[in-house]
Amino acid sequence: MLKQIAELSINKLEDRKTVTAILHENGYTVGPGKRKLTPTGKQMDYYLKVYKETEQDIARSE
Repeated sequence: MLKQIAELSINKLEDRKTVTAILHENGYTVGPGKRKLTPTGKQMDYYLKVYKETEQDIARSE
């Protein structure tokens, strides 16, 4: 089972790609996220959801 451990708010697409690659290389699962910053939705917050396998999953796979 994956457990969400962080949300990283990163506005620039290139920066999100770089951080995603680094996290993936270090064993994390990363997914994109987007939410409205204002009620009108004219400003968006782009972020990365970071997940890590729980210890139970690691023990089962061995």
